[in-house]
Amino acid sequence: MNKPALNSVLYAGGALICGIIIKVLEISIFRNKNKQSDVTVNEVLFYGAEDEEETQQIRTNNMLCIHYVILHARSTVDVCVPSLASDSLAKCLVSVQQKNKVYIRVAIHNSNDFHNLQLLAQNGIEVKVIKTGVRLAHEFVLLDARAGEPLALAGALPGAGPARARAATLLTSDSTLITALGLEFERVWNSVPDITCARDDKRD
Repeated sequence: MNKPALNSVLYAGGALICGIIIKVLEISIFRNKNKQSDVTVNEVLFYGAEDEEETQQIRTNNMLCIHYVILHARSTVDVCVPSLASDSLAKCLVSVQQKNKVYIRVAIHNSNDFHNLQLLAQNGIEVKVIKTGVRLAHEFVLLDARAGEPLALAGALPGAGPARARAATLLTSDSTLITALGLEFERVWNSVPDITCARDDKRD
């Protein structure tokens, strides 16, 4: 590749599977570069369709793409979400922690569902439950934010927030956006003094 800007939009359509395969290959090339380059990644994964079956297929395809990106983190993963109902996303985080030995932090709003949080904590992933009067509505993931070639997933993350028929996930390597999200993550993370041990019997 001659350092092109990878700027495109993924949308619902008959060629969505093919489009995702192409995108993950482009992301792989970006992530496997040995030195800093001017290659940027800016992709949008859209959700929603006219019928339920197609909507579910789009959701599944987007989740596969998100999992692929997360599983290729090399040093750190920072997750900021209002909830974590998705078993597959929780297992994806555990998998990348075990395989790549990355440092993972999860900031989540106070929730009555501690099942996945307990799974994360049991596998060495730091979890902080944010207990504030104002609900934490952020949904984003920062990958290798303090290393070379960072990536961010921002917007709707399946299973990380309320279900929405029309939503989108931005996948970007834009340094300005990643810096802003990094600062916000640190603000949220540091708003709770201690790491929270999630337990199934905890209710607030």
